[in-house]
Amino acid sequence: MLKKIIIFFILSSLLFSSFSTHAFELDQSNATVEGYYLYDMNHNILMANENADILISPSSTAKIMSACIILESGIDLKQEITVTKNMLNGVSGRNMLLKPGDVLSGEDLLYAVLCGGYNDATHVLAIATYKSIYKFTEKMNEKAVELRMTNTHYLNPTGIDAEEMVTTINDVALLAKYMSKNETFVSICSTKYYKLSDNSVCDFKTISNRSSLLSEYKGLANFSTGSGDNGDSAVLFYENEDLSLISIVMNAKSKNSNNNTNYSEVYSKKLFSHAYNNYSYKTVKTKNEIITSLPVKYSISSENINVYLQNDLKIFTSESLDIEKEFSFSIYIKNGELCAPLNNDDVVGTITVFADGILLGSAPLIIKENIERNTFLYFMEIFKQFILSRVLLISMIAFLFMIIIYFIRKKRKFRKRKHK
Repeated sequence: MLKKIIIFFILSSLLFSSFSTHAFELDQSNATVEGYYLYDMNHNILMANENADILISPSSTAKIMSACIILESGIDLKQEITVTKNMLNGVSGRNMLLKPGDVLSGEDLLYAVLCGGYNDATHVLAIATYKSIYKFTEKMNEKAVELRMTNTHYLNPTGIDAEEMVTTINDVALLAKYMSKNETFVSICSTKYYKLSDNSVCDFKTISNRSSLLSEYKGLANFSTGSGDNGDSAVLFYENEDLSLISIVMNAKSKNSNNNTNYSEVYSKKLFSHAYNNYSYKTVKTKNEIITSLPVKYSISSENINVYLQNDLKIFTSESLDIEKEFSFSIYIKNGELCAPLNNDDVVGTITVFADGILLGSAPLIIKENIERNTFLYFMEIFKQFILSRVLLISMIAFLFMIIIYFIRKKRKFRKRKHK
């Protein structure tokens, strides 16, 4: 394959670093929130971001990593697990009150972890998977390193606050993006109600998802919803035809102590509204628009020809961005130049649009005329390349070397005859 040479055609200056985050702030008149994050994976756009790099407790988001380790361990989730006293040691916080002797399938327990947020179920399944909480937590930290969650360290699989157990919203986002590709995980997190298997032996029969938003948004998966001393938190994954959103709200607290509203979900809805109301497809270049004019090598005519867009160039972006001021464009021409012969509607390259160094979209470039080749110029170029080629150079060196050898041998024969 011929190497593609990039010709940069800068139509405007590169956008400043705040492009990807549309100017947005949550209304915190009724509650405070420590940080939030909104990212669209379909279009590679960070739509909102506040305090995403400060150290915080993982809280219930630790269960996302726990589910990751369980699902990737290879454990048979259909197998029945008998709860032991050892499995329940050190369990605190939100529990489904499992007792030694209770029997549940691995699948039952995983639904209890993700939909119900139950810590005792998390302990039982962690020990069933890797024999000890210590070994399981080691696996969690190894995975965090693999995912480049550089500011994350786990001390337990449940998220119960512990000294030196930290993460950041940016790290939680990396984990959420990774797990959004796991169909089993997303399916479980999208379940509103789960009925335990018929063979289960425990006081529970059904598990309800902790997020009330599943009834409001089709295509929503609740990766984590929890409450703690620092407030409410929610990690949500929402997909529809246009968007694939990762939404994170951490440590939302009502300013009214008598208000039991879950503000992590209130703010999650505000983030979704922000995505809907402020982002859409924009046409930045129209079909048949002249993009540039370029010379054609070996052309009978010496004139430049126009290069056009084959289709409209559309990108998904913020309504507030100014196309003329905040985008940059680059043209990629096949093989680095136009060479005759060319035909009408031939695709000769691609135009791409960037903002803040992020690729937002691209469209093919075409020509709208037939260009004949100047045969004389073409063969002269071939001859020139042959003259300058390494093959010719090596051949000439080899030829000269053979001539030298020939004369050396001839001289030796002459001397021998003279000696005789």
